[in-house]
Amino acid sequence: MAKIWFGRPGTQVDQGDLKGVEDISWCKNNLGPLTFLSPPGRLPIIPGEESSLPPSIRNHKFVVVEIEEGDDDLVPGFYLSTYTPKEAREKLAETR
Repeated sequence: MAKIWFGRPGTQVDQGDLKGVEDISWCKNNLGPLTFLSPPGRLPIIPGEESSLPPSIRNHKFVVVEIEEGDDDLVPGFYLSTYTPKEAREKLAETR
């Protein structure tokens, strides 16, 4: 299983919003390709940008997939999706 987070620039993943839990295969098929960010236990910081707004009130800009137990293709850790939060939200809505 994999957790799907929406992240804001300049924040750690656990400061984002957990949007769902899906099978790893679902994430690869619907949110991929996925780019490895960091191993488990080492929370990645979402890439930041220059802004006068505190990170906690910035818009969500990234989709991060947290894989706790790997499969044949992906090792456990945090992965950045190429999808925007809006696109990921639409994909998640299709499964409900």
